[in-house]
Amino acid sequence: MLTAADFNNLPPRHQARLVLEQGRYLHHIIRGWCKIDLYWFHDFYVELWFLYDLKTIGLVRALTNKASLEPYLETIKLKVNV
Repeated sequence: MLTAADFNNLPPRHQARLVLEQGRYLHHIIRGWCKIDLYWFHDFYVELWFLYDLKTIGLVRALTNKASLEPYLETIKLKVNV
């Protein structure tokens, strides 16, 4: 199983492909010029930051602490064990 640390060491394109193929979409939020999709992947959460065209991924980020999930906790219920 892939850990968050191992995931963070992968190239961004590989990270995005893995999450889109194997992750479970949970929710999204809008921040300025980005739509940020939240996924459950293996045993951690991952954000995919889509740029304004909604086709280009600008950032892939494994969330490794509870504080990173705060923006989502206002609109969905998550069991947070991070």
